[in-house]
Amino acid sequence: MLALTAHLLHSQGGRSYQEDAYGYRVMQDIACLVVADGAGGHGGGDLASKLVVRAILEQHAIQPHCSIEAAAALMQHAQQVVLAGQRKFSQYPDMRSTVVMALIDLQSGRAVFGNVGDSRAYWFHDAALLLQTRDHSLVQQMVEAGMIAREQMRTRKERSVLTSSLGSPGELEPYVYELENAAAHGDVLLLCTDGLWEYVQEDEMQDVLRLNQDGDRYLAYFEHWVQQRAPQNCDNFTGLMAVFGRGASEPDSTIDPETTVIARLDPFGGSPA
Repeated sequence: MLALTAHLLHSQGGRSYQEDAYGYRVMQDIACLVVADGAGGHGGGDLASKLVVRAILEQHAIQPHCSIEAAAALMQHAQQVVLAGQRKFSQYPDMRSTVVMALIDLQSGRAVFGNVGDSRAYWFHDAALLLQTRDHSLVQQMVEAGMIAREQMRTRKERSVLTSSLGSPGELEPYVYELENAAAHGDVLLLCTDGLWEYVQEDEMQDVLRLNQDGDRYLAYFEHWVQQRAPQNCDNFTGLMAVFGRGASEPDSTIDPETTVIARLDPFGGSPA
């Protein structure tokens, strides 16, 4: 049996509003973690992201399963909720959101993931990156077509152009994945929005995890790098981290924006240089 400890980094960045949302719930030993990023250019992004997180967590509470099919169904359900919201809230007829989610069976260690848009999941074992989700974005397509190097994804002007999001018309085709091996003691999961991963490289994430500290401290390093590297008017950024250990998580536990605030530590013991 695995225990799961959740840690949160959730910031408005340089914006006067927050369009990221997040949530985490354990039901019948199945953990569901979700991060969503409202699409700012369409209006109502803050509402869309909250609808997505609520829809997935509430549906998970009704049917707590861990499978590729369950992850896909949860994202399709969230799509229908956002489309219904577009009809209900006439001032936001085009509101949209990304989503990235994970389902982990704490008994067996099975872990599955899904995403739409450019919010990402990263899974680490012994501080080594085992799984990274694939973006629905123009730059992802450019990389896969051999037009640009993967290292250019963070700097190209097309990096914010999404090819799919929840609320988009037409058929939704989420990406779904399953971890090849069972989750193990010491593994780390990070779900994050583009406002975080654009400024923190994957090798830096691995370097921080090798320090063998706790999740709050890992996230404090990530926050420091975003603050140092991002422009003053930078996007919202969110990281929801799960650290796995031995034991049992709290039964039917929940973390969401309305009930939980997690303090973050300064890893530098003072003001960063």
